[in-house]
Amino acid sequence: MELEKETKKMTLGHEVGAGAACLKCKDKCEGFELHFWRKICRNCKCGLEDHDVQMESAENKKVGRLFEDTKYTRLVNKLNTEGIPQYRETLSALSVASGLATSTNVPAAVPTATGVPAGVRTATAVPARVPTSIGASGVPTATGVPTATGVPTATGVPTATGAPKPTGVPAATSVFTPVAVPAKKDVVKAIAFEWAPPVANLQLAVRYIELLPPEKRPITGTQGAEYRKHQMARQLPEHDQDPSCCHDLSPKEVQLMQQYVRKYKDEALGVGDLKLPEEMSSHAAQAGGKGGLEAGTHAGAAAGPGHVDKGTATLGKIGTPAARGAPDGSPKGQTYSCHRCQQLMKEGEPAVFAERAGYDKLWHPACFVCCTCTELLVDMIYFWKKGKLYCGRHYGDSEKPRCGGCDELIFSNEYTQAEGQNWHLKHFCCFDCDCVLAGETYVMEKDKPVCKPCYMKSHAVHCKSCQKPIDPEAQRVSFGDDHWHAEPHCFLCSGCSKCLIGQRFMALKGKLFCSVECKKKILG
Repeated sequence: MELEKETKKMTLGHEVGAGAACLKCKDKCEGFELHFWRKICRNCKCGLEDHDVQMESAENKKVGRLFEDTKYTRLVNKLNTEGIPQYRETLSALSVASGLATSTNVPAAVPTATGVPAGVRTATAVPARVPTSIGASGVPTATGVPTATGVPTATGVPTATGAPKPTGVPAATSVFTPVAVPAKKDVVKAIAFEWAPPVANLQLAVRYIELLPPEKRPITGTQGAEYRKHQMARQLPEHDQDPSCCHDLSPKEVQLMQQYVRKYKDEALGVGDLKLPEEMSSHAAQAGGKGGLEAGTHAGAAAGPGHVDKGTATLGKIGTPAARGAPDGSPKGQTYSCHRCQQLMKEGEPAVFAERAGYDKLWHPACFVCCTCTELLVDMIYFWKKGKLYCGRHYGDSEKPRCGGCDELIFSNEYTQAEGQNWHLKHFCCFDCDCVLAGETYVMEKDKPVCKPCYMKSHAVHCKSCQKPIDPEAQRVSFGDDHWHAEPHCFLCSGCSKCLIGQRFMALKGKLFCSVECKKKILG
C-alpha cells in the first residue's frame, strides 16, 4: 500500500507540465517529459520554465514554504486566502497612467465629458465639486470640465434638471449647447501585474515598477512576465529548500539539508520593503538608532508647494538634528544615496530597504540585484551574507558545492570535481544516455560531459572527404566550417590526389587544391 502511494506520488510529480510545448525548441521538442533525476526535459534538455506550462500554483506554494516558520510568515499569511503557507503573487489590476501601458494593457473604463442639456441651471457663484483621479505619480489631477460660464462641473455627470438652486445664490439664466471636450492625453488604464510589492500605497508600487527596466517589468503577457518566470525558477530552486524534491538523499543528507535551510531562514533570508527614503529616519529611530540614517541638510532648500529637493545627504548614525520644521526627524531637504550605484535618490521616489542589511542602506528598485548574477532579485526576495545581497541560488553556491548533473546542493562528504564543476559521484554521467563516466573516455560538449559513443553519434563533426564522423581523439584539420581527417586518404588535393599534410593548399567550395592548375581543372 505504501509502495503504491509513493509510486503515485512520483507519477504525479512527473505529470506536471507533461507534453507541454517547448518555447525555445518549438517543433523540435516532442513535448515536456521530465528527466528522472535531472531538472530538465528528456526530449530537448530545456528546463520546465522554458516550456508552455502555467506554474502559478506551484510557485506560490514554493515561496510559501520558503517563508514558513520565519519572521516573514505573517507577510505570507496576510496574502493567503486558503490558510496554508502559500504566496499569492498575482495582484489585481491597478489604474496607472498610460506612460506605463503597453500593447497588452487593458484600458479601464475612463469617464469622458458629456454635454450639459439645455435648460439645466448651475450655480455661478459656487464652483461645482471637482472629482479627482490618481495618476502613477500619486498626484491628484482635476478631471472637471469647464462649462460655458468658466465653472468646473463633474466630468461625465450631468447636473440634475430642475435641481433647487443654493439659497442666496443667483442662478444662471443663459442656455448653452454641449461642447465637445478633447480626450485627455494621459489616459488612465488598468494594467494586470504578475506581481507587485505588497504595500498599502498602490501608487508607490506602480512607481516602483515604472523604475524597473522596461523588459523586466512584471506586466502580464509581456517579456517582463516571462523574465520573472525564469528568474523565479532559477533564483529560488525548489530543490534547495525541500529534501523531497531532491534525488535519493540519505537520512544523514536530509538532516544536513534541514539544518542548512534552518540556518538561512534564521540568518540570511529576507524580503525587500518598499518605502520613501524620507521615511527611513523614523524607522531607524524606532529601531533604537542601530544602523540609522544621519540627516543631511542641503543649502538653499527653499521650499514651496510641490518643491522637490535634489540635494545630497550623508549616511551615518542617527541623531543629527533635523532641518527646521521637519517632523519626526525627517528633514524635507534630505536625500540619500543608493548602496549599489552611489547615485542620489530623489525625494518622493520609492526605494528598497532590506531589514537584514540595516537601516543605513537603501537601493534604487533597479539596483536591488544579486551580487553574483546581477539579476533583479525576484519579488525582492534576498539572502544577506557578509554585507552582500544574493539570490537564493548563489547564496546556496556560496555555502555548498552544487552538482553539475542534478543541479542540487551537495551535502555528502564524497563528491568529485571535474571540468571546473562539482558532481555527486553517481551523477557524473553522460548527458545524453546517463551512463556513468567514471574511468571512461568522455568529451565536454557545451559544458556537459558526453560519452564517446554518444559524441560520435550526435555531436562529432564529419570529414568533408569521407563523410565519416571524426573521433574526438583523432587528429584533424579544420578550415572555417569544414573538417578533414588528418590522413593521406582524406586530406588531399581534389585535382591530383596529392597528400596536403604539411603542404600549402587552397580550400574552395569544400574542396582542397595544391595549385591554381588543379583548381582550374576542377572548378574551371
